[in-house]
Amino acid sequence: MMKRILFLMMGVAVAMCAAAVDRFYIDDFSIEKGVTLPVSILLENETVYTAFQCDLYLPEGLTATNFKLTSRKHSSHTLSVIAQPDGALRLLSYSLQLKSYSGTSGALVTMNITAADTFAGPAVIALRNVMFSNLMGEEVPLDDAECTVTIPTAALPGDVDEDGFITIGDATALIDHLLGGTVLTFNAENADVDQDGNITIGDVTAIIDQLLSK
Repeated sequence: MMKRILFLMMGVAVAMCAAAVDRFYIDDFSIEKGVTLPVSILLENETVYTAFQCDLYLPEGLTATNFKLTSRKHSSHTLSVIAQPDGALRLLSYSLQLKSYSGTSGALVTMNITAADTFAGPAVIALRNVMFSNLMGEEVPLDDAECTVTIPTAALPGDVDEDGFITIGDATALIDHLLGGTVLTFNAENADVDQDGNITIGDVTAIIDQLLSK
């Protein structure tokens, strides 16, 4: 019986290891027009790596500058950013001493993303042709990754369904929410019309008062 349990545990462990996939990616984020934000490229890895290369594709209206390796690098690691003919930025990092990046999760690269006044999100930033090098000097391809960049929606108290207007539909959506129903689009910030920190029937009344005052 004990042997069977041990074999089962070993099988689960092997399955978990096989399912683990190293990732190089950017989390989704929001940015206002004309603003510059620090953004990280994160690496989740079980394999130990010494170098990497990838192509960063930015949508129209976004630019990236000030690329830096984080504290996960060794002092011998360098980072180069080279513009490509297709508009991508190629990131290339390596260590002449074949030192490895430290840790198994967290930011590996930081950069500043600037949104032009013409940025019209939502849009996608893509990481493609991602290739890492392990301690044996072998190339390890990782999956392409994409993140969505949006423009923050301005608060409009009463616009529960986020259609940009305050209508009787917002009051109905709020009532459905209070009754435990499923509301496809529900903005909790806008639903707290009286801004008391709670969503109650009083907020429904506040929406109706807005409609009657128009």
